[in-house]
Amino acid sequence: MMNNKSTCKVLMYHNIAKPPRNARLKSLYITPAQFERQLKFLKLIGYKYSEIDKIEDKTVIPTFDDAYKDFIENAYPLLEKYGYKGYVFVPAKLVGKYNEWDYEKLNVKKEIMDWEDLRFLVSKGYKIGSHTLTHPDLTKLSDEELKKEIFDSKKILEDKLGVEIDTFCYPYGYYNDKVTEMVKKAGYKYAFLVEEKRCSLDKPYEIGRINVAGNRVFVFLSFLEKFLRF
Repeated sequence: MMNNKSTCKVLMYHNIAKPPRNARLKSLYITPAQFERQLKFLKLIGYKYSEIDKIEDKTVIPTFDDAYKDFIENAYPLLEKYGYKGYVFVPAKLVGKYNEWDYEKLNVKKEIMDWEDLRFLVSKGYKIGSHTLTHPDLTKLSDEELKKEIFDSKKILEDKLGVEIDTFCYPYGYYNDKVTEMVKKAGYKYAFLVEEKRCSLDKPYEIGRINVAGNRVFVFLSFLEKFLRF
C-alpha cells in the first residue's frame, strides 16, 4: 500500500488524437506520438501501473476523462504495448453519442465509446468510473438533480458492464461538501479531481491528478518533475 513517501502519479488525459484544425482548446489533446513518448519514458524510469487501492512506490495511473472513441483507437494499443492499463471516466447517458455538454464551445463533436467498447476494456482489465450522466457542473444542481447524476450513472454502468463502479470523477473538477457527501452515499470509494496535487488516499474523495495534456514531451517531463518530491 501507498505510504507518505510514495512516488505515485495519477495522470489526467482527455483526447489522444491530433486536434482537428477547427478545434478550440487544443491543449486538451495529446497526439498518439506524444502519448507514446510519455509511456516510453515512464517505462524507462520504472513506473508501473496498479489500481488506486493497490498502489506502491513508482506507480503511475493514467486516467482518461469523457471516454472518447479515440481512447480505444489510439490510447489502448499504446498502453498495451508498454504494459499499462488505465481508468476511463464515462458520462453514462452519453455512451455511443458525443460531447453534448461542450461541443459548441469547443467547435468539435467528439464521438464517445459505445457499450461494446467499454465491455471490451473491462475484459482487458481497465477500470471504468462514473463521470456522471451528462457531464454537468454538479455544484449548480438541485439536490434531486445531483442525486440522479451521481446515483443513476453508477447504476447504469454497473447494469451494462456487470462490474462494480467504485470510482467517480467530478466534471470540470467542480465539487463542494454537498457533492462529495452525495458521492459517498452513492457507494463510490474514490473520487478524482482536476486539481494538481500530491497523490494521496488520505482524502479518497479528493484524489489529485497531474494534467499532462498538450504540447511536447518536455512539458510532460516538467509536470512530472514538479511532483517528484511528493
